[in-house]
Amino acid sequence: MARFEAATSAMGDFAFKKALFQSPLPVPEGSKSASSTDISPSLTTLHKVQLELDTDTNKQNIRRDHQIQRLKELRELATKLQEDDWQYEPAESLTGLQ
Repeated sequence: MARFEAATSAMGDFAFKKALFQSPLPVPEGSKSASSTDISPSLTTLHKVQLELDTDTNKQNIRRDHQIQRLKELRELATKLQEDDWQYEPAESLTGLQ
């Protein structure tokens, strides 16, 4: 959970993220051209790159956490199988290989 909080605080301004995921507003006739915005193009690109970087970082963290969880489950299963091993005959003796 701490990684997610740190990543969200590093993403930047909340107002920018809110504006990023909203539909663009229509430009009224007599106003400035559509290319002039209150956020410069270089900052917009910077925020997009930062958002992509944070998304990739979060995805890597989630994948690593899932892998750790799968390994824990496999370790528990292997331990349980070792504890129950004495109850069963070996497969080699059942197939006649031993």
